[in-house]
Amino acid sequence: MRSLVTGASGFVGLALTRRLLAEGDSVRALTAPGDRRLSELRALAGAGQLEVAEADVTDEAAIAPQLAGIERVFHVAALVHGTQPWARFRAINVGGTQRVARAAQAAGVQRFVHVSTSDVFGIPAARGSAVAPLFDETTPYGYWQEPYPDTKIEAEQWLWEFRRASGLPLSIIYPCWVYGPGDQALFPGFAQALKDGLLVLWQRHTAPAWVHIENLVDAIVLAGSDARCIGEGYLVHDDADGPTLEQLCARLAEILAKPFAPRYVPYGVALAAAAAAQFAWRTFGLQGAPPILTNDVKSFGHRWRFSNAKLRALGWTPRIGIEAGMEQAFDYFRTLPA
Repeated sequence: MRSLVTGASGFVGLALTRRLLAEGDSVRALTAPGDRRLSELRALAGAGQLEVAEADVTDEAAIAPQLAGIERVFHVAALVHGTQPWARFRAINVGGTQRVARAAQAAGVQRFVHVSTSDVFGIPAARGSAVAPLFDETTPYGYWQEPYPDTKIEAEQWLWEFRRASGLPLSIIYPCWVYGPGDQALFPGFAQALKDGLLVLWQRHTAPAWVHIENLVDAIVLAGSDARCIGEGYLVHDDADGPTLEQLCARLAEILAKPFAPRYVPYGVALAAAAAAQFAWRTFGLQGAPPILTNDVKSFGHRWRFSNAKLRALGWTPRIGIEAGMEQAFDYFRTLPA
């Protein structure tokens, strides 16, 4: 089968491209021009029939030709993190999705799998309750007042409307917190805070709903091949107790040979500090990223519970357990430049 993967040089896109090649697909891997991980993507060429194409998803003229001869699309490309303007998030996450979906429908693709995020279901209303509400695929959208989750909601609303109007064979995947080999953002981000002496936490015993990258790829491929998935969306996480953020940071500190004495501040203080930092970076054009973002404070400042029962009903189970998966992730982290 001929598949297109957008965002193919990212963490999820690379793992998905590798899997599709291993399963015998002919893959057109689409990446932003000059992406820093482009060499890793090109290195997969020996694994199968891979064509690497550099094209900006905000450029309609560049996108349409990439759908020629494609049978299924895995739309992974997104702007996830950073302090770029809302307009840039909207251009990529909404406008890019619209361009790829329209081109896919015009090309007559058999399947269109959109990789969204569990963030679209919002933030738990109460922070202090011992038992968090259970989110599932029927949970209404919930806005964060943050560019990434809110533009992902906007993109998804448009996709469902487009499916109703055009018949696009759409499936949506909602990953929770993705970890594993290939991660160059989540673990390294906490590690950098440790190195800089800037790590603080603001919610005790925060245990994210972890999903190992290979378990996520299993779900994405299933959504692109099982006819029952057309017109449906699926939350993906490993359904197992993983490390809390404090435990994760303690392990990273051990690897880095750094002392770790967890420091907690009230949630409101962390949120205000993040807002002030973002304001300073925008106002004064400071280089790099602020040490903390309001989106991160919200992400790691609540207790979360998600159901993966709908995905499990299709026969999906997490092949890689949380303990083995975390060891893989830490082993990969050790290989990254200091």
